[in-house]
Amino acid sequence: MIKKLFLLACGLVFTGITLGQNDLWRLEISLNDRLHLPFFIKETVGETKLEPNTFEVLNGTEKIGLTLKTAHGDSMELAFKEMDSYLKFVYSDSKNIRGYWRDNRKGITYPLTGSKGNYKRFGPTTDTEPKNVFNSYKVLFGDAKYAWPAVGLFEQTGDQLTGTFLTETGDYRFLEGNVIGNRLYLSCFDGAHAFVFTAKIFGDTLRGYFYSGASYKTSWEGVKNETAKIGSPDSLTYLISDSYNLSELRFRSLKGFKRKLDFSKTPLTIIQIMGSWCPNCLDETNYFKKIHTQYKEDGLNIIALGFESQKTTKKRRKHLKVFAKKARIPYPVYLAGSASKKEASQMFSMLNEISSFPTTLFVNQKGEIIYVHTGFYGPGTGAYFERYQIGIRQKIEKYIK
Repeated sequence: MIKKLFLLACGLVFTGITLGQNDLWRLEISLNDRLHLPFFIKETVGETKLEPNTFEVLNGTEKIGLTLKTAHGDSMELAFKEMDSYLKFVYSDSKNIRGYWRDNRKGITYPLTGSKGNYKRFGPTTDTEPKNVFNSYKVLFGDAKYAWPAVGLFEQTGDQLTGTFLTETGDYRFLEGNVIGNRLYLSCFDGAHAFVFTAKIFGDTLRGYFYSGASYKTSWEGVKNETAKIGSPDSLTYLISDSYNLSELRFRSLKGFKRKLDFSKTPLTIIQIMGSWCPNCLDETNYFKKIHTQYKEDGLNIIALGFESQKTTKKRRKHLKVFAKKARIPYPVYLAGSASKKEASQMFSMLNEISSFPTTLFVNQKGEIIYVHTGFYGPGTGAYFERYQIGIRQKIEKYIK
């Protein structure tokens, strides 16, 4: 993989390579001494000798494009297009690589290895018949005192497993893995999230652990339930005061100037409370870009308020500006503060709390909050995402009229 790219990047003519052949690489990040997160990268060879290869991280049906940043000697760096992280490799031979994943936001580097080939995400291969995982489970994460509810949604084909978990504040995005005997393994890697889920299958019940990054671990249990539900994202955050004026809030533009928000010129404004570090916010942004195009001529205005993780205002604004450009956000983006739900809640003190990034506010022409949606059910949630889109379009069309 890497040799081909280096030659191409240097403008050399290489021989013995079949153009149009696509390669699948299985990489494995070492989150700590005992925990490893596998994922796939698909390399697509350019159609001509002058067209560069492209690379995508795969999580089930999700495809995350990577940008080639550098190719020097025997090393290569691939950056995530929106998330502030990158992968750097050195090839051991034509079928094996070693390197690391660098998460710039957290300032952490994780070692990784990889091999070319059509491997399973989780192995090893076994002759034991995989147990059945059902489509829907009522799930509790954490111990009894601090447990939070979720719905587990899964699809199984043989020993291949995909799915996600819905919580009251969003979803765990695209998960992919395998069922090996009576155990399931799932993972997701998108440049920001590094998730691993394990569980043992006891008939209608799943019991296991959820790992995030190098140190977070909690238990979870799921019981088969085809009608499992969680709290409505439309009622988690709500108004607790009628005395407020959103037009008095000031936010810093990406050029550095403080601005007040003006709601008087359009019948409906959507305020997107988000962060560039949040993949669920990016999923929401990609959807909002579509509805912005669809409804802007009818009077829809969208404003993104970024709560960023960098230590200084200057660095937060710079990072948010880069993100907005990379994500090609067509509507105004402002810096609101640091990546803190507490800070966001204090800013919007007329609400009971901001419990999730993203949170969406619908605001009318008078500057009144008329609807609040907590979290975001992204494309990995299937039918839930479809229902969300229908509901949002119906609300937009109702309010702009």
